[in-house]
Amino acid sequence: MNYKYLLLSLFFAYTSVCGQAPELIAVGDQVYCPLTSIPIATDFELNNPAGTVIDALYIQISSGYEQGNDFLEFPNLNPNITQSFNAADGKLTLRFSSTITSAEIIEAVEAVTFRSDDASVSGKKEFSISIGQANYLPSSDHYYEYVPANLITWQDARIAAENRTYYGLQGYLATITTLDEAVLCGEQTQGAGWIGGTDEAVEGVWEWVTGPEGLAGGVEFWRGGPGGSTTSFAYWNPGEPNNTNGGEDYAHITAPGVGIEGSWNDLRTTGETNPLFQAKGYIVEYGGMPGDPVLKIAAATQIRIPVTSATGDSRCGPGVVTLDATTNAGELHWYDSQSGGNILFTGTQFTPNLTSSQTFYVAAEPAGCTSGKRRAVQAEILPEVAAPNQITFSNCDEDGTPDGFVDFNLQQIIPYLTADPAVQVTFYSTRFDADTNSGSNVLTTPYNNASGNIIYAYIFNSAGCSAVSEVQLKVSTTSFPNGFLYNLTSCDTDAQQDGFINFDLNEASSAMLNVFPSGANLEVSYFRSEQDALLAQNEISTASFYRNEVAYNQIVYVRVEDQDSGGCYGVGPHLELQVEALPIFDVVNEGKFCSNASSFTLETENAQGVYNYSWYDASNTRISTSAQVTVTTPGIYTVTATTTYGCISEPKQIEVIASEAALLDLENIEVIQENRSNSIHIRDLSLMGIGDYEFALGDPIGPYQTDPTFDDVAIGLQTLYVRDQNGCGISSIEIPVLGFPKYFTPNNDGYHDTWGAQGVASNEFSAIQILIFNRFGKLLKTLYDFNSSWDGSTRGSNLPADDYWYKVLLTKTDGSLVNYQGHLTLKR
Repeated sequence: MNYKYLLLSLFFAYTSVCGQAPELIAVGDQVYCPLTSIPIATDFELNNPAGTVIDALYIQISSGYEQGNDFLEFPNLNPNITQSFNAADGKLTLRFSSTITSAEIIEAVEAVTFRSDDASVSGKKEFSISIGQANYLPSSDHYYEYVPANLITWQDARIAAENRTYYGLQGYLATITTLDEAVLCGEQTQGAGWIGGTDEAVEGVWEWVTGPEGLAGGVEFWRGGPGGSTTSFAYWNPGEPNNTNGGEDYAHITAPGVGIEGSWNDLRTTGETNPLFQAKGYIVEYGGMPGDPVLKIAAATQIRIPVTSATGDSRCGPGVVTLDATTNAGELHWYDSQSGGNILFTGTQFTPNLTSSQTFYVAAEPAGCTSGKRRAVQAEILPEVAAPNQITFSNCDEDGTPDGFVDFNLQQIIPYLTADPAVQVTFYSTRFDADTNSGSNVLTTPYNNASGNIIYAYIFNSAGCSAVSEVQLKVSTTSFPNGFLYNLTSCDTDAQQDGFINFDLNEASSAMLNVFPSGANLEVSYFRSEQDALLAQNEISTASFYRNEVAYNQIVYVRVEDQDSGGCYGVGPHLELQVEALPIFDVVNEGKFCSNASSFTLETENAQGVYNYSWYDASNTRISTSAQVTVTTPGIYTVTATTTYGCISEPKQIEVIASEAALLDLENIEVIQENRSNSIHIRDLSLMGIGDYEFALGDPIGPYQTDPTFDDVAIGLQTLYVRDQNGCGISSIEIPVLGFPKYFTPNNDGYHDTWGAQGVASNEFSAIQILIFNRFGKLLKTLYDFNSSWDGSTRGSNLPADDYWYKVLLTKTDGSLVNYQGHLTLKR
């Protein structure tokens, strides 16, 4: 038996019969200054006409409680009072002795303070002051009580709740229809606790079936599973209701630590094996039932932490900005720093005069408080657009019709309106369109002033700042003199003779400016076409390094204008670019002359124009200015040609080489006999002369070779021919090649009829002796003369065909002896 509840029931019955219940009246709607302590009530009254014994008061942060940050504190100086603060549900309990007086209770309640350690505390805190232990919720004016009852079924909990009363109020399983109720009930739940929701009638259709809702036949609050919907309020834990085990038709508040505090789950009436999903009690709600007495056993107060909203301001350029703020409580204080600092202004609208952007901070605070949450408010000073109110812009009337009307390039006007490349400019025909930047009637290039001589420029930057300038269009009467044409000529000196070359157009600028009076700040620009020059568009940007685009001759359009105002002084085709071709010609007779000639003539031919020539020798001395020159000495000669304009050709070099017929001497000729093979070789070519020679053996017609060596040369007298390749003649010499025939045929046919020594040089040898033997060594014939020979007979008789042997003894002119021996064949 729970004797406490029995005593409370008897007490409630007694007070309902024997006297009026106590009445509590509390006053308190205050603005809270963060990090301070504040009384929960500015005034408190206790009316107890029946003299009911009050043994305790319960003061709870019933709404907005932040555990760990929020505290209720009582400076206990009364021995008749004890206190305890339950941080789990934000409830302060004051217990009184039996001798406590109403005045002492009033004094105690007025001494209770609230404190938050959260510097950024926000929102509203509601406090309930109640005689009973049930939790009072000011927003619903109901009382809520968690009743422990381990493993109680939902049906039994419903009956038990309806059997409970609280100061005459009928109890029922709680029907939770607001977040405040859900949070308050969640704070006091000590385990899974039943509430009055069920879908036992229709699966998935959840209704409140207890309390006033039950009397109304049930009120639906959820339809579907975890992804269902509500028409009022629901606080299911994520993934619920899921009917996981079937028959989960009853709602309960989850146990502490399971999901979101105060959220709901669906459960079978008998619960699950897991203790976290077994009913540990139920939530009883009191209030709202028919016949319930009107009680004042609880009172409520609140404090508010001001909610501030603010808007910044911006303006283009220095000046006054308007910063606005609103709050639901307190005074608005404007600061110059996020913490500390100075209060600059108090009020809803702060209007500082600024020269640069600045951040201010506003906080809604009670009078004398400086610890409120400050909100940054930005005051921006945006870059203003610097532009003249009015300018005059001129263009030249050079379109062929001298009527005062011409096309204007509006883009060319922009640099005279602003020097900032980041701004944008739009032109309009009316001031209204420019002031409103309407987007209609926008002017585009080219614009002809026949449509109006005054236009308006809307100039704006990325910050949104703008200005409007009036532009007066003027057609200039100045111009270049008729027929004025300045010429820039350049020789075609680059690698390719094609009529294109690089020009520095700026070389003509002085001549262009000299046409106009001095004193104005004029500049010259160059264009490819008349239209571009008139509109000042597509300017030749590489004027100092411009390659003509029409071969040999091109007209460039010139524009002269005032750099300060953009006024046009002259436009037209006043610059001629001319490319002069380099001289083209050929050189003849280039090369050689023979040493027996006294001079040689060098000439030019095929000239592609009338040129002046310059001939130079190897020392770079000019020797002639004619188209030809006669030279008498070998060497390298150079000739250039120059046009009447002065374009000089690339130098042509001519090498003149002297030559002559070869000088031949047997002393410079070597005959080599090796391995019975004879060779002829010229020892030193430089001894032959200054020519360029080639060689042939035995035939003046050739063939000739450049190699001065001949191999496999036949014995006997051989004639060597040497020809000068430069045409200076052919020289020849006989060369004796000593040797002895290997056979002879004495048959009187005129070929090889005799045998003897051949190619004996008389200048080398003074005597000769030849001995001829048969195979048995018998001497058959002796010859003693260089010109003598053997006819194949001995003592008047012809010898038979056979092999014979010979010995030769030669006496050289210096007296030395040379021996030769061998064999020969006599053929019949």
